[in-house]
Amino acid sequence: MASRPGTRGLATRSNQANKLKVQNENTSSLGVIGKMSRPALANATNKSQGLKRKAEDQPERSKVVKATKKRSAFGDITNALEKLTESKKIGTQKGNLVRACSTRNLTKLGRATKESVKPLAVRIKKDEPTADPTAREASFCDSLPSSQDTVFSQESNKTDLDESASYVTASEGSPMVLKVEPKEKLIVVPEGVEDYDKEMENDPFAVSIYANNIFAYYKQREATFPIDKYMDRQPDVSRSMRAILVDWMVEVQESFELNHETLYLAVKIIDLYLARIVIQRDYLQLIGSTAIFIACKFDERTPPYVDDFLYICDDAYKRKELLAMEMKILKVIGFDLGIPLSYRFLRRYARCAKVCLEDLTLARYILEMSLMEYDLIDSSDSALAAAALLLARCIKKEEQPWMPTLDYYSGYKIEDLYHLTHVLHTMISQTPKDHLKTIRNKYSHSVFYKVALIPIPEKLNI
Repeated sequence: MASRPGTRGLATRSNQANKLKVQNENTSSLGVIGKMSRPALANATNKSQGLKRKAEDQPERSKVVKATKKRSAFGDITNALEKLTESKKIGTQKGNLVRACSTRNLTKLGRATKESVKPLAVRIKKDEPTADPTAREASFCDSLPSSQDTVFSQESNKTDLDESASYVTASEGSPMVLKVEPKEKLIVVPEGVEDYDKEMENDPFAVSIYANNIFAYYKQREATFPIDKYMDRQPDVSRSMRAILVDWMVEVQESFELNHETLYLAVKIIDLYLARIVIQRDYLQLIGSTAIFIACKFDERTPPYVDDFLYICDDAYKRKELLAMEMKILKVIGFDLGIPLSYRFLRRYARCAKVCLEDLTLARYILEMSLMEYDLIDSSDSALAAAALLLARCIKKEEQPWMPTLDYYSGYKIEDLYHLTHVLHTMISQTPKDHLKTIRNKYSHSVFYKVALIPIPEKLNI
C-alpha cells in the first residue's frame, strides 16, 4: 500500500529533525556516554528526546506504533474501496482499529500534521476518480460499524438462546414414533402376483421402493460385460483346466469363509480377462488367486492379506507378481467391478416367490456347479438364475414350479427357460469327476441340507 505524503512525510521529517538535535546534544557529552552502561545509555537517549520510556516497555503502545508505521488505517480505507464485496463484520473490526490508530498518531504528530490531513470524503474522492463517487462513498459508509446494529444483533442472539432453551431434546422427552404416511402405489402388479415389495415397504433394509428398478438396471448391465467362447484363442488353456481352477477357487472360498458373491465375481473376472488376453498355463493359478483378491476387496468387509493369497498358491509366485497381475487385470476389465451376478438374481427371485430355504439351497448348488461349465459362460446371469430355480423346484416336484410371481419378477416365462433348464439338468445328472468334487462335498453337508445327495430325476415335467 502506497503511503500518504501528507502524513508519513511529516512524521519522517519530524523524526529526522529530532535525530539531528539529539546528535548535536550528544556530541558534547561523548565521554560521559562512553562510561555509561547500555540501559543507562538508552534512558539518557529517551530523556534527551523527551520520551518517557522505551517502546519495549509498553506492549500495547508498541502494537499501536507498529500499526501506525504500516499505515493500516489508510490501508483499510483503500481496501474497502477496492474490495467492496468484503463482509460487514470484517469491515467493523478494521474500522475500530482505524479510529484507534489514527487518533494516537495524529496526536503525536502535532497541529501541523492535523492540518495537512485532508477530510476522509476528500481523500476518497481524490484517490478513486470514478464515474459515480457518491455510490462508492455510500458503499464504504455501509461497511462502517453501527452501534445500533451491534445492539440489535446481541439482543437477537439472546432471544434465540432463550427460545432454544425452551425446546426439549430427544433424551429429555418421551420417545417419538414417526408414522409413515402411505404413499401412492406407482407400480401395479398383475392379478395373481404377490406384491413382495409392498409387503416389505416398512423394512428399510429391503429398499422395496427401489428394488424393482435396481434389478431392472442389473439386467441392462448384463450387455456391458459380454463373454464369448474364448478357448479357441487360448492354446495353453483347456476346458478341464478352467474347471479345475474354479474347483480350487471354491475350496479357497470355504477356507477363507468368503461370501458367495465373492466367488461368483472372481469367476466372472477370470472369464472377462481370458476372453481378451492370451496367457500361458503357468500363470493360470496366479490369475485365479488375483481374481479372488480383487473380488475380496470389492465385496468383503475384511479381505484377506496378500500373503494369504501367496500361501494358498504354495508360494509359487512372488508378492510383486500378484500385485502386478492385479493392476493388469483391472486395466483389462476397465476397473468396472459392478458385474451383475447370477447369485444375486437367484436370491431376489426366491424372496419374491417365498421359496423355502431348502429349495433355494438346491438352486444355489445347481448354480454353483454351473460355474465350472464352460458352455454356460456366455449365458445371461439373470436367465441362468431363473433356470436354476426352475430346475430345483422341478426336482423337488413342486405343484407349480414356475408361478406367476416368478414370471413377473424375473421377466422370463417358462418357455424362455426351457432350453437352459435342460442344459443344467444334463450337467447335474452327470457323475462327478474325482478331481472336481469340492462343490458336491460342500453341499453334502447338513448345513446345506445335503442337497447334493438328493436324487436327480431322469426327465423333467416341464
